[in-house]
Amino acid sequence: MTDLPTTSKKDQPAFGCVVYVSRTESGRAQGRVANLDGVETEGASERDVLSTIVREVRARIAEHMEREEEVPWLDPPAEKGPGEVKRFLPLHL
Repeated sequence: MTDLPTTSKKDQPAFGCVVYVSRTESGRAQGRVANLDGVETEGASERDVLSTIVREVRARIAEHMEREEEVPWLDPPAEKGPGEVKRFLPLHL
């Protein structure tokens, strides 16, 4: 049997990211993270928006972890607005 490298949960932290997605008046997708303040973006599609959010949230979490700070999660998350759809993104760093 081949020895495969393994990691523990401690090596790869996982986080749950709540995102609200909607459409702008011009038809573009927009999204905001409901449980981490200040992460919002707009793109041509929902996929573009979610991809950007994943990168931004991972970067922000990594910054807090490097400084050995707690990630300032909002608990409870911000409320969903009219026309927004909730998405849940499990993230691993």
